[in-house]
Amino acid sequence: MPALAHIGIGLAAKRLFPKIPLWALLISVMAIDILAGVFFFATWISHGLFMAIIWSIIAMLITALFRVYLGSKNEQDKKLNSGIWSLEVFYISLSVGLLVFSHWVLDFIGWPMSAIDPNASGVPILFDDAVNIGLGVYSTWFGVLLMDIGVFVLGLAVYLHYLKKVKK
Repeated sequence: MPALAHIGIGLAAKRLFPKIPLWALLISVMAIDILAGVFFFATWISHGLFMAIIWSIIAMLITALFRVYLGSKNEQDKKLNSGIWSLEVFYISLSVGLLVFSHWVLDFIGWPMSAIDPNASGVPILFDDAVNIGLGVYSTWFGVLLMDIGVFVLGLAVYLHYLKKVKK
């Protein structure tokens, strides 16, 4: 259930970043949870503050490379947009990096998820033995439902309003 808030952020981001496909926005906001599965839920590798910054930078670099080298449709377009730090490439890659980092921000607000897992702690700052922090909205079921459903519904509303504007 905690993934709903992240998805809400991804949906709302479409209004701010119309050039980025919705699937890329949703993958960006869920990247840290995807990495948690890859690293067998080693929280410090996926959800720690230090690693969230690293993953955000890696996402920015991958996005820039993808946009510059694979995103061009023809040779003339490749010549015009060959600079890796063109303004458009920088804007799109920075946007993706910020969306990846937004996952940590939401987790910081919500964790520890003691309503879901009584043994849960906050998000780690560095590594396994480091201090875990969090504001604890998910310490009650009311907080879980309010944050997850609230952020999701708000994000969906922003996305639907964006679609309505685009169709006009």
